[in-house]
Amino acid sequence: MNDLDEFISGTPLEQFLDGNLKNKIRLCRYVGGAKLRLPDSILFLMKGTVFYSYGDSKGNLYHVVFTRAFNCIGELIYFYDRKITDIFALEDSVVVEIPSEVIGVLEKDKDFKVFILELANNNLMELTDKMLKRNIYKLENYLAYIILTDQFLGKYYYKSMTALASVFNVSRRNLYYAADSLVNKGLIRKDKDFFEIINEQDLRKLI
Repeated sequence: MNDLDEFISGTPLEQFLDGNLKNKIRLCRYVGGAKLRLPDSILFLMKGTVFYSYGDSKGNLYHVVFTRAFNCIGELIYFYDRKITDIFALEDSVVVEIPSEVIGVLEKDKDFKVFILELANNNLMELTDKMLKRNIYKLENYLAYIILTDQFLGKYYYKSMTALASVFNVSRRNLYYAADSLVNKGLIRKDKDFFEIINEQDLRKLI
């Protein structure tokens, strides 16, 4: 069994990929901290944790942290014309890259389209849930919720405070106030590109 067969074994991909299609698929390995090559179609995260940002035609960003084994990155490119602006591995990660030409073959299979649509729907529902909570939480509480929800080994990574303020649709000054409040309460520590959870129990009391 080669590496690709080993990684897709037991996953939904196994039933859709025959020998000819497998020859056109890339299995990519990235060390923690490495920037991934921007995909022209869909990636499947087989192992590890990947941070990425989506952008739309207006320049709005949608940040997501992948913490689950086996999920897709790029389905919004495929279905909703979104663009990935940044993508890097938070830990050693393995992804299966399925190029557009293979997607074109696979989409003729109704079961494959249902499978991809379900993944896309699940990811959009998670994003919608975060947006709804943004409307009902105070900024400090929402920041605590996002840090806890999207943490990786006790750390929540972000590109910059400016980008994070854009995602939250708040001013950078107000975001700094919210972050400083959590820091001053001894709940988190702020670094250049991540928040580290110091007191998870009390941080959860805010949500």
